[in-house]
Amino acid sequence: MRLFAGLIIGLFLVLTLMFLAAESQGWMSAVTVTHWIEAAQVAPAGRWLAAGLVIALLAADLVLPVPSSVVMTLSGAILGWTAGTAASFIGSMASALVGFALCRRYGQRAFERLVGRADSERIGQIMNHYGTWGLLLSRSVPMLTEVVSCVAGLSRMPARTFAALAAAGTLPICMVYAWAGTRGAVTGSGWAVLLAFAIPALGFLLVRRLNRQPRPR
Repeated sequence: MRLFAGLIIGLFLVLTLMFLAAESQGWMSAVTVTHWIEAAQVAPAGRWLAAGLVIALLAADLVLPVPSSVVMTLSGAILGWTAGTAASFIGSMASALVGFALCRRYGQRAFERLVGRADSERIGQIMNHYGTWGLLLSRSVPMLTEVVSCVAGLSRMPARTFAALAAAGTLPICMVYAWAGTRGAVTGSGWAVLLAFAIPALGFLLVRRLNRQPRPR
């Protein structure tokens, strides 16, 4: 468990340093991103351009400090609830799948050499045991979601399992923020943030409670 915690903390620190470096250059501020999306809206084929920009920004969230809640809320305000949810979902899933695939393709062997096969398998067992809810609940937490995607790629979690869990955790968040945008919010209101965290958390508590109930004999 200590090795697993160290891996999580290490990846979190690496991503934090990357995000801080990007922010120090003035990239990806909420004001800048809002200006880009609003400018795209009034260009020729504005809705398509805005949708493409939303997808690209959320996909880039893997390595850049994109204010994802702002982007998702704006997608609802500009594109409407259905299209805004779809654009946010595609971009967010692209980020998750790319992070998983890169770590699976280029990081797994190096990680096994670094920590040893036994410890690598132990982390895989931890992901099999806790990874389901880790993936679902981390999707609403900035940076942690990227970390968990990378750890899943380093472990032996099947790609289909990862994709299904990431989608289940991502879709409710995209729906909530897009709906907030259709209601007039432009920067992500507090209740939308709370709902984005609460929906997967409530699902976790419900399933945990159901699993604790004694089965009829």
